[in-house]
Amino acid sequence: MVVYLDVLFGVNALMDYITLLAAARLGGARVKQLRLMIAALAGGGYAVLAAVCPEFAFPLLRLLAGVGICAAAYGGQRAFGRLCLLYFVVAASFAGLAAALGKLAGRRMLYGAGYYFAVPFRVLLLAAAAGYAVSGVLLRGDATHGPIRRETERLTIRLNEREREVCVLHDTGNSLSEPVSGKPVIVLAREAAADLLNGQTGAVLDSAADAAAQLAGLPPELARRCGLLPYRAVGTENGLLLYFRPDWVRRADGTKLDCVCAVGPADLGQGVYDGIIGV
Repeated sequence: MVVYLDVLFGVNALMDYITLLAAARLGGARVKQLRLMIAALAGGGYAVLAAVCPEFAFPLLRLLAGVGICAAAYGGQRAFGRLCLLYFVVAASFAGLAAALGKLAGRRMLYGAGYYFAVPFRVLLLAAAAGYAVSGVLLRGDATHGPIRRETERLTIRLNEREREVCVLHDTGNSLSEPVSGKPVIVLAREAAADLLNGQTGAVLDSAADAAAQLAGLPPELARRCGLLPYRAVGTENGLLLYFRPDWVRRADGTKLDCVCAVGPADLGQGVYDGIIGV
């Protein structure tokens, strides 16, 4: 079997890019495209190295190479370990599929520590586009909110003399930020927000009123710490949320989170969690 190293490099770089992207989409992580491309190129280089020097295809070295590729792509992510696991799961699935297709076609599709497809480049581009579509549309966030992982954390919010501990869900769909400062927004269920706001002097959060009316009904000293946040959602062309700037928001490990809190709908979380925050 004649193996062209440039084809081997290109195929494996492309497959590593698809695998890394699929794992990121499955894990609901935001990753930079440049880091994915650098990691994919490193993966292509490793496949060539393993083909030239077969001792580099030893299973332990392949495992270490995979971790290194993940570090290049996902380094700095809070869920780095989970993303590595997803990468290996997706890579194993792709390798199993390639082995099965190769057996059916009577052709060898795995070589050394990587893939080798002797197919026209336009076919590889088509496969890359299909992989991107599948990972972006079908897999987005499945491991974040699905059976593999449902990531929540507990926060303590303080507003003047009142404190409330809440359980928030990390949601990739929540990209709200305060218009002026750009701080991230925790969208609280109405009950949790009312527990903080209704304890202030003269403040009553009227659930029947819209956000503008709620802001107008707050006492002046509290209203100065509040504002209106524009948002868009499925079924809502545009709308406004009442938000407030807390004294602080503290994580369970004692570190503080610089953010603001918005008043969301009453059924947010349905009793499972008290709010949502972006990843």
